[in-house]
Amino acid sequence: MDFVYEFSKYFSLFLIYSFLGWCFEVFLEFIKKGKFINRGFLIGPIIPIWGFGAVFITILCPVSDSMFSLIISSAFIGTFLEYIVNYFMEKIFKARWWDYSHLPFNLNGRVWLGSSLLFGVGGFFVINYFNPFFLKYIEMLGKGIVLNIDFIILLILCIDIVLSCNIITKLKLSADSLKKDYTEEVSKKVKKVLEEKSVSFSRVLKAFPDVRFNFKRK
Repeated sequence: MDFVYEFSKYFSLFLIYSFLGWCFEVFLEFIKKGKFINRGFLIGPIIPIWGFGAVFITILCPVSDSMFSLIISSAFIGTFLEYIVNYFMEKIFKARWWDYSHLPFNLNGRVWLGSSLLFGVGGFFVINYFNPFFLKYIEMLGKGIVLNIDFIILLILCIDIVLSCNIITKLKLSADSLKKDYTEEVSKKVKKVLEEKSVSFSRVLKAFPDVRFNFKRK
């Protein structure tokens, strides 16, 4: 039970940081575009990469590390995670969901120095300030409540993942069905067609406005 509870506490942190990451990205989009956009791959208010990043930093970065070591370690962990997620999402769904190619100091358009610095500084605050605060209240709830809440949210999250993957799969198939070679102009036209075709497609495309489909000649 203790192992399950410890795992549940990490899962709780994952949920908290995934939600906070979603709030942060939605806020940035609102500042840039003046309207609400449901950011992220999933339908619900959660962006898992933020949660995974925070949990990995929590597990791999000792609290006793110096500020410099902690920032560097967090930046490396976050950057590695973002690169891997970007790479596999492109391979699985045949689309580039975010691209830093237009920014300086990027690596293959998948990661960027600015986001690496954000991961680094964020990791410092996660270890020294956020984790102690959140864990205090998680432990105050007690094992039973935490386990039950996490179990319910896990079920909802699994349903969300299945539904979201189904939407993305249909989105990819719809784009491929147009049988066009990829160009920036064609990609924009595809997005317009898909936005008009389905509310679900429209949500995904608004969440990832820079998505690029990898079309192949038929």
